[in-house]
Amino acid sequence: MISENIKKCVLMLGLSVALSTGTTFAAQEGNDTESARQKLLDEAITLLDKVELNSPKSQVEVTRIREKLVKLKTIDATDDSDDNVPELMFSHQGGNSTSVSRANKAKRVSFYNSCKGLRNGDLLKQLRAEVSKHKSYDYTTARELVILGVDNHGGDVECVYTGKVWHVGTEVMPPAEMINIEHTWPQSKGAKGVAKTDIHHLYPTDSKANSIRGNHPFGLISDPNPKFNVGGSKGDGNVFEVRKQHRGNVARSMFYFATVYNQKIDEKQEQVLRKWHKEDPVDANEMARNDKVEALQNNRNPYIDHPEYVDMIDDF
Repeated sequence: MISENIKKCVLMLGLSVALSTGTTFAAQEGNDTESARQKLLDEAITLLDKVELNSPKSQVEVTRIREKLVKLKTIDATDDSDDNVPELMFSHQGGNSTSVSRANKAKRVSFYNSCKGLRNGDLLKQLRAEVSKHKSYDYTTARELVILGVDNHGGDVECVYTGKVWHVGTEVMPPAEMINIEHTWPQSKGAKGVAKTDIHHLYPTDSKANSIRGNHPFGLISDPNPKFNVGGSKGDGNVFEVRKQHRGNVARSMFYFATVYNQKIDEKQEQVLRKWHKEDPVDANEMARNDKVEALQNNRNPYIDHPEYVDMIDDF
């Protein structure tokens, strides 16, 4: 089934290319060639999402196809010149791309003041009401924002799991087989739709590490010789243990996701995440990343601003 779906995607891609270069196809009644082209692209992208969800091992190939489809979708069908390829939104923003207005800061202080004295369900409800209101992007754009912006430091991007660093610059996306995007909360466990592109839980990773983690829960591994052991992160095919430098980030990203999207974290995994949250406290880099994501999404991870909230909620 998976291979058949991929074949369908490739066929749709070919049809879209033909339509974008002027070949005439019989349009459905009431629609012109352009609307038929857009429909094909939308159907192909939807199908790719299903393929990626059901076959994590195909993620690299799926990502590459999706990028081509989205690029086709944003190019005017009547003009195939490079002038119509949209620039990344942060390419020419410089320092302004991560700025947070004084008004936003004041609003943030006011909101957190309203959380004082709240605990458990009341605190979760209040936080959800605030942080669930945010701007979202399509998946291709979200990947670009992470790799070329949020987690790009002078052209360098680091795998959060292995510590491997690539120099990719800030203008052109690297190949998907080089750098992938980790959904801290797995797609197959609920990171779909808007949740799939929420940058607060997306991080750059080495493709192999990304595949090894898959949709396995986070946990501790006692086996001295696990199947995967690179840069401090380990995987044994059942759980995935994150290197110490990223453990707190993972925990707070998971707590954020559970809060915003009203998802439950299983008890065993939650115990590990609470431990990691304390062992790896919020640092300057994580606070700076929170600012960057706010500048893009207009919301924040409250567990970075107020780590103490974790202890005020008994059950995620």
